[in-house]
Amino acid sequence: MGYLRVYTGEVREPNYPRALADSVHMTYVEESGREFPLNQGYGILYAQAQIRPDNTIAPRGIANPRILSLEEGYGILAEPVDLDGNPMEGDLILWKTQDFLRFWQEPAERETWQREYDRAGQELLTSETQWDVIRKRWAVRPEDPQTQRVDFPLAVGWADPVIFSRQGRWYFLATNDNNNNIGLFIREAESVAGLFAPETEIHCILDYDQEKEFIQTFWAPEYHVIGGEEYILFAVSGSQWGPQCHMMRLKKGGNLIRPEDWETPVRVRRQDGKPLTESGISLDMTYFKAGEVSYMVWSYRYGIGTALDTGSMLYIATVDEEKPWELTSEPVLLSRPLYGWENQKGTINNEGPYALLLGDWVYLAYSGGGACDPTYAVGYLVARQKDDLLDLRSWYKEPAAMLHRGSVEGIEGPGHNSFFRDEKGELMIAYHAQERERFHMRCTTFHRVHVSGQGMPLLHIPFLTDAENGDR
Repeated sequence: MGYLRVYTGEVREPNYPRALADSVHMTYVEESGREFPLNQGYGILYAQAQIRPDNTIAPRGIANPRILSLEEGYGILAEPVDLDGNPMEGDLILWKTQDFLRFWQEPAERETWQREYDRAGQELLTSETQWDVIRKRWAVRPEDPQTQRVDFPLAVGWADPVIFSRQGRWYFLATNDNNNNIGLFIREAESVAGLFAPETEIHCILDYDQEKEFIQTFWAPEYHVIGGEEYILFAVSGSQWGPQCHMMRLKKGGNLIRPEDWETPVRVRRQDGKPLTESGISLDMTYFKAGEVSYMVWSYRYGIGTALDTGSMLYIATVDEEKPWELTSEPVLLSRPLYGWENQKGTINNEGPYALLLGDWVYLAYSGGGACDPTYAVGYLVARQKDDLLDLRSWYKEPAAMLHRGSVEGIEGPGHNSFFRDEKGELMIAYHAQERERFHMRCTTFHRVHVSGQGMPLLHIPFLTDAENGDR
């Protein structure tokens, strides 16, 4: 038998700031003393931020975590601290879990829990059976450089990547940081590797257009087939900065790389025909269909650059396949950046959603932290496909980042991802990360996604072998 140990991290600016360090970290320690850090040593449990009366976010962290057995399952208790690590008054913070796979956070009144907290320690004896379950969920193994090789960068200055196949050809869409985010561009090739060959032509399919008010922030283009029609979803601003969600449809029989084969983009509207938002910004819209229901998810932010900045939030609504540019339900607030890994240095982000439908589940990946910062990372919202996804009770928000700076050696700030299957049918995650040595830009790469023995798509171990983690 070994034991699980809980602790807080070490502040290491700028790559591991206090917002990350002041969280619950976990490691498994064998009898021999050898340690296996969960989540590559990154924080796993974060104190939820508080929402102020003006709808802004008041972040907080934790200190002195303790672990204990409960009548049912296990608990982790911690003291709340402010952004500078100073103790805060009020209740303790409690996370409950049955198996260290999922966690639920709730307040713990001091008069009820203080004695338990004082008696608890930092370590919990863990059986080999328990450890095997935990290991498969967190893809824990000793450090091995062979697991850390990813081709990076594949496309310098290209962010928010989407890779997909169509009629035997492969395509690549992304935000063009090299061109100040002006225009939508697409590549076509006979293979995934061919998309990143030096000789591959880059086609502009939507250019700067002052008359139509397509002027700046051509952000995060995504390709989706909706009701048999082909669309690109993206955000764009007019002469006044303020990206808003748009979509454009391919004409019947059209060619993806020909600009004249695309219809004029339209702005996404609410049920009443009004714009998606008339204040704030909307961006990073994605589409997926679960069962017979079609959904749009996007990021919305109000008051950016002011004292009333809400942070970017994820909203979800239903649409009709016949007119996907019009919502058929009221938008529902799905997630806010309440965890420390999502809320970094004033960059308060829930953005870049993209759904992976796997088995009976929807894994809605999204990004938090600074989009141009080493702290950028990817998390999950998880729900059953059959459930009503407009009901917040259908969703579970993973507290830990699933892909982060510690996941792949030499890659900083991985985020704003999409999923695809390559020529062999292997599940892949495409994302951008920071290139600091030569280019100082966001750059595209991708790697394989393994599925754990419990059915969880793991983003943080690119070359884990199937036998090592019960992959299937």
